[in-house]
Amino acid sequence: MLSKWLLTSKESCAVIGFTSRARGEGVSTVVAGLARSFGKADPGGVLVLDASGSKRGVARLLRAKAVPVALPEREADMPDMRGWITRAAGYGVDVLALASAGSLRVGSASFVQAVLEGLRPAYHTILVDAGALPESWAACWLACSNYRVLVIDSSTATREVLEHERHELEGSGISLDGSILNKRTYPIPRLLYWLAR
Repeated sequence: MLSKWLLTSKESCAVIGFTSRARGEGVSTVVAGLARSFGKADPGGVLVLDASGSKRGVARLLRAKAVPVALPEREADMPDMRGWITRAAGYGVDVLALASAGSLRVGSASFVQAVLEGLRPAYHTILVDAGALPESWAACWLACSNYRVLVIDSSTATREVLEHERHELEGSGISLDGSILNKRTYPIPRLLYWLAR
């Protein structure tokens, strides 16, 4: 996915939205890990946008002292979001935390697009923690992202559940560009036990 963007993107900034089928599947942890890696490669060129509405979100994992900003009811009342951005010390990434975006609905795509357009000129990559799919605002952030990634908790997700989620997203006009299998256990091969004797 990233190589596709690097080779074919005509835009100077890519927005990558991350979501999951339910809360607690590790979206914030995945986004924080990727932000640390991207921040080392491109210090100051990465923005993490925590739109999950969670108090234990990605801003906390990056130890950024971000104060969550509430989105206004009307697009005309939109504050300059750049004033709310904080730097995650030691990681080279900027963080913008949004308070619960419960007022966003699928029809609010132009509102979300306005937020992103105001942020794009200053960054090469914007990583969006959109929260879980059942939350109404997650679809808004995904619809306005260049790339969409589903984070899957391998300990709880079944193939049938994932197929259902894929069909639900396709029905809403949002396609996934990739997935990350999270919380996967890696059993130790028997050969290593034998060698350790």
